[in-house]
Amino acid sequence: MAFDANQRRQALRAFMAGAGLNVAQWETLAGLGDGTLRKFLDDPTGAKTLTDKTYSKLAAGAARKTGRPVGVAELQGEFPAATADGTASAFATDLAGNVVPAFDAPARPMLGHMASDVPLYGTAMGGDGNGEFEMNGTVIDHVARPPGIHGRGDVFALNVVGDSMWPWRKPNSLIYVERDRAPSVNDHVVVEFRPIAGSNVRQTVVKLLVGISGNRLKLAQYRPAKEFDVDRKTVFRVYRVLEWDELMKGGR
Repeated sequence: MAFDANQRRQALRAFMAGAGLNVAQWETLAGLGDGTLRKFLDDPTGAKTLTDKTYSKLAAGAARKTGRPVGVAELQGEFPAATADGTASAFATDLAGNVVPAFDAPARPMLGHMASDVPLYGTAMGGDGNGEFEMNGTVIDHVARPPGIHGRGDVFALNVVGDSMWPWRKPNSLIYVERDRAPSVNDHVVVEFRPIAGSNVRQTVVKLLVGISGNRLKLAQYRPAKEFDVDRKTVFRVYRVLEWDELMKGGR
């Protein structure tokens, strides 16, 4: 994989999302006390780079968090190499940090033990190319309620449209979205835009929030990797997407 600082930024953000890490936690785990990672991720010029030594420290810190070996290649957007016999490594992962469960890992919660009462809203593909889809406001189903959102009435679900956020989420996978908590930088978000003139459609995208200024939001996607700004005057609402570690918190 040829070096591309922007793609490497996206790979690091995708790893953080999958591992339930934020920048400050990762810097602490990696022994980076000077804001090195944050400066790289938030670089407005795109010119900053990370040294191999820094990547090695980040890999060590990631291993402490995940409890599994993490390689530099994984953090840079590569998949782990196969073993010498040509088979996949026992620690094979994707960029979101998904791994084969250890033999002694606790059993996953059974869906039959979760209430299926979280509303799933229907979506339609965007009509004018400015958004990925439209939330049509219709509840088309109800889906399982993970333990981390027990008793909450401000959460709804959507199916991801398109592959711009792979490998964090693949097309048609489920996301849980909260209405009442304002998103922060490095949160994944659902951005609903105001209708354009002559239309009543509020087009919508799922992206990573990488920056907030007085009148702009900086968003990012993973496939193809890119960052872009949107005028906050065009935004109707921004919803925060709940990550899997939040949803499963308290489960057993």
